[in-house]
Amino acid sequence: MKGARYATSRQKACKPCSTAKAKCDRKEGCCLELFSPINADDISNRWLNSYIPVPGQKTKEYPATITAFIYRILKSYAAVAVRGRGVPPFVHSSQMMATSTRPPLSTCLSLVRICEKPLPGSESVAADVLQREMSNIYEQHGSYDDVTLLAAFQAYLIYSMVLFFNIGQVSNPFLRQAMMNLQDLACSSSRQGLMCVAEQRRVRPRWEAWIVAEAKRRTLFAMYLFDSVLSTQEGLQTFLGTELRGLPAPASKSLWAAQTRYDWDTAYNVHLVDWVEEGLRIDELWPMPADLDESSILARRSRVDQWLENVDEFGTMLYAVTTLSPPALEEPYSIFDNRQKGLIVLIVSTAATFSGFASNIYFPALPTIARDLNVSVELVNLTVTSYLIFQGIAPSLWDPVSDVEGRRIAYCYTFLVFLGACIGLAETKNYATLIVLRCLQSTGSASTIAIGSGVIGDITTRADRGGFMGIFQAGLLVPVAVGPVIGGALAGSLGWRAIFWFLTIYSGIFLVLLILLLPETLRSIVANGSRMPSSAIGRYPLLIYQKLTKVQWNPEAAPSQVAARKHIDVTSPFRILFSKHAAPVIISLAVYYAVWQMSITAMSTLFEERYGLSETQIGLTFIANGVGCMAGTLTTGRLLDADYRRFKAKHEARSNQTDIETSNTLTRSATNPEDDFPLEEARLRLISVFSVLQWLSITLFGWTIQYYVHIAVPIVSTFITGWAAVSIQSVVMTYLVDVFSDRSAAASASLNLARCLFAAGGTSFVMPLVSRIGIGVTFTICAGVQAVALMGVGVQIKFGPVWRREAERGERAKAEEEKER
Repeated sequence: MKGARYATSRQKACKPCSTAKAKCDRKEGCCLELFSPINADDISNRWLNSYIPVPGQKTKEYPATITAFIYRILKSYAAVAVRGRGVPPFVHSSQMMATSTRPPLSTCLSLVRICEKPLPGSESVAADVLQREMSNIYEQHGSYDDVTLLAAFQAYLIYSMVLFFNIGQVSNPFLRQAMMNLQDLACSSSRQGLMCVAEQRRVRPRWEAWIVAEAKRRTLFAMYLFDSVLSTQEGLQTFLGTELRGLPAPASKSLWAAQTRYDWDTAYNVHLVDWVEEGLRIDELWPMPADLDESSILARRSRVDQWLENVDEFGTMLYAVTTLSPPALEEPYSIFDNRQKGLIVLIVSTAATFSGFASNIYFPALPTIARDLNVSVELVNLTVTSYLIFQGIAPSLWDPVSDVEGRRIAYCYTFLVFLGACIGLAETKNYATLIVLRCLQSTGSASTIAIGSGVIGDITTRADRGGFMGIFQAGLLVPVAVGPVIGGALAGSLGWRAIFWFLTIYSGIFLVLLILLLPETLRSIVANGSRMPSSAIGRYPLLIYQKLTKVQWNPEAAPSQVAARKHIDVTSPFRILFSKHAAPVIISLAVYYAVWQMSITAMSTLFEERYGLSETQIGLTFIANGVGCMAGTLTTGRLLDADYRRFKAKHEARSNQTDIETSNTLTRSATNPEDDFPLEEARLRLISVFSVLQWLSITLFGWTIQYYVHIAVPIVSTFITGWAAVSIQSVVMTYLVDVFSDRSAAASASLNLARCLFAAGGTSFVMPLVSRIGIGVTFTICAGVQAVALMGVGVQIKFGPVWRREAERGERAKAEEEKER
């Protein structure tokens, strides 16, 4: 008989109670299966924040109108309870049923009625009654079950609001103690769970469990708002509730207002269909972080719009409070001011000159080196080809290091390699040593461009990145203009080895200046510049930049620990190179770059053979190409920024988008790909203009040299070629940094790999091709190949947005999986 009795009981019980051989019969409050996704202890200590600063806390600086709005809304909640016309919106209707109501809450809603129309002089008596009941709740809360503890939490909040708003106990010190007790109650209730386990699994929970979890969250949000009002009244600072990050936002009206289990089940099934991934989180209603990219902003706006379609009055109130708060509370994207950014860009631009100097300073000396080492010009040209090959491969090895270990570390390693190679080249005696050390020199210098692009991506946003990238491209192209002149002068006066002694001295001095002046900028190490790295090489000179910056930032808001570091992934540049949303435009640029390098490589030999120029004169002919490069990058940077802003403004006007941070008008859903901002078109549409210029200039260069036209004409054509070529590079590089902002150095490395490999192939056969079919035909064919390659840009503009969004969704899903692990 005994065994049968237990068997019957355990069949009715839920699994946990059945295991414990306890009777529960699945009554309300038993086995709710809740969990807390936040640290509940942070709630109980919240009152201390006004007295003891906590690293990372952000002050709430509500405008007076928002503070008044919160005051009036909460006052109406208290009035509803006092007048007996209903319950505040954080109390569920099912909690008021005779079978469900718990004494703390039912007693509260009866007791506060004495405050509706108190007789003159009786306010203190009513206050004493409420305060005694509040003390009883707090003393007994340790013995309450989860559902009763929720009722106690709600009752205590209602008592506190009635004391403040209806009885006029504004200056009563009891209220501050009551707030401390209230936060302790909130902590105790939150420890029992704020979300259903089923919610996390994206399945429908039990109705009773969901009601408890949703009511807890709503009461918690209301308590935080009341704390803001009380602190403002007392002249104390109050802080953003960042400890609530990750909690679900208030549920839809259809879910909260459902009166029967059937109605709620139906509404929740619709909710699961509408929110396939996860519901809206409360932190998605906060001001948008400054470092969100365009696609992330549009995605968040879309989710908020969807949530607003079905939310009740309580959710609408929270939306108004959170979104109308000043966005200035967010930390700046970068703490470096414009002067500091200018210095950083100057440093990285100078660093990038080494790749160009090591390549271009060498061109005028090619015939001299061939004679001195007793080899053919074609063999010496192979040192240019090998240099370009390693210039393409080396960044794929160095730049993942810079994306993980830091920009300063990567710079130091690469310059040490470059310095050693230059010393060896200055002492070389044979062709084999020359070609090996040129490969090593390229390995040391090639990554300076990609690392510099990463630095600019670290400190700039899309709106101003084009201008800085233009300055950066201009700086790295200075060697194109002056390198051949210096090389020709050194080779003609001191011998070709003097070229490498010059580079040795130049790189040694610059390495010292780089260590002294360039701060660490990698965002996974220093964030926006506010975090202090643990390594000594990363701390200096960042500390000085932090002290001297004119950008307003809160040093105490910076996290005390650096972010988790990524692993070095040397395959990242290769994966970017072969990705659908980057490959077409990278290959297109590689073709244009190869043709440009073919014309530069052929210049020395063609001008010597056709016009009889000396080494120094040949060096001077490269000035036009270099000046064209510099002019192109300086103008293209500003043009990119202006065109991007103009295109974006037209797009927003066309799609009737309104920034919800500053407007009450709802934005349209951005889930439709056609509504997303077309970044590809905005960034890449100028390439066709520069492409046509390069076709014409390359064709002009070939035919004018073939027919011995005055040398001024082919020199002018090199100016146009340089202008167009680097303009195309600036456009594509800016686009890649936008798309791969977290892997900007790797993106630059992938671009560098493609263009250098193409250029290596082109420079290896340009002179044999010229000898076989003629100069004019050779470069006309090159222009035709460029015209075909432009199709890659068209493909990128048309299909790139879809491919890019697919890749972003895949990366987000992968990140979520890693987070769950």
